[in-house]
Amino acid sequence: MATGSFAASPKKKPAPIGSAVAVVTVQDSFQIEPLSTGVFAAIAKPGGKATTNAIFVIGKEYVVAAGAHMTKEVIDDLRRAIAARTTKPIRYFVLAHHHAGYTYVDFDFPPGQDVLMSWQTWKNIESEVRKPEYSTMFFNEGLTLKPGGVSVVLTNIGKGHTDGDIVVFIPEAEVLFASDLLYINSVGYMGNGYMTDWLLALDFLEQIDAKQIIPGYGPVGDSEDVYEFGQFFRDFLTEVLKHIERGETLEQTLANFDLPQYHQMDGYEQLIQFNLKRAYDDLSNNFLP
Repeated sequence: MATGSFAASPKKKPAPIGSAVAVVTVQDSFQIEPLSTGVFAAIAKPGGKATTNAIFVIGKEYVVAAGAHMTKEVIDDLRRAIAARTTKPIRYFVLAHHHAGYTYVDFDFPPGQDVLMSWQTWKNIESEVRKPEYSTMFFNEGLTLKPGGVSVVLTNIGKGHTDGDIVVFIPEAEVLFASDLLYINSVGYMGNGYMTDWLLALDFLEQIDAKQIIPGYGPVGDSEDVYEFGQFFRDFLTEVLKHIERGETLEQTLANFDLPQYHQMDGYEQLIQFNLKRAYDDLSNNFLP
C-alpha cells in the first residue's frame, strides 16, 4: 500500500574545486607506480602523449602533483590517473621547469589549483607571446607544502637543465622527483642546459637522502643512477673540451666527436649532436678564457 510520502531525497554535497567526480579515469600517457603511502610515480609511456615523467602525492587534505612539458592532453591524463586513486582535490601543481618558445606546453592548467614554479621559470613563462591565465605562485629558494601527513619539499636548484629547475623531495617516503635534471639510460636533452651548473646540481641530488628517485626520463632509480648519469655527463663534457682546446670549430667538432662507450644509451643518435652544439657554445663562452 502506498504511503503517500513525498520525502525529499538527500542533497548531494557539491564537489570541491579540483576534485574528480564522475570523470573518466582511463588514460594512456603514464604508467603509475606506487612508491610509498600516497606517493606515486607517473612514468611516461613510450610513444605516448607525455614526454617526461611526473609525480603526485596524496595527502590527508589535498593532492600535490609535479611535472613538466604539460600539454592539455597530458594534464588531463595526469588528472585522470589521480582521480582513479582519490577524490581529494588537486590543490597545487609544481611546474619543474619550462623551455622558452614552447607555448603549446605549460599553459593549459585548469582553474581551481595554483601552479607553483621558481621565479626564473615564472619570468620565462611570462615572457612568452602566449600569456598564462592560471593562478600562479613562485618562490626564490625553497618552499615546503603540508598536504596532511606528509611533507612536500620544493627546492629551486637554479641553473641546470634550464634556469630555475625545481626538485621535489618527500622526506617521509625518501622519494625524490628530479625531473629532467636526471635521465636514466638516456643521454637526455641539453638544449637549454648550463653544463657546469648541471654537474653541481647532480652532486646536490646525490647528497639528498633519497632511496627512490624519479628521473625526467626512464624508470624509477636511486642514487647510483645519479652517479652513472653524472659520469656520462662528465665524460661527454671532457670530450667536448678536448675538441675545443684543439682549436676545432663547432662544425669540425660535430664531424669528429664520438663517445663509443655510450652508443647504446637511448637518444644517442637522435640527440648527441644537438646536445653537442649546446655544450660547445656554453663551454666556449663561459668556461674557457
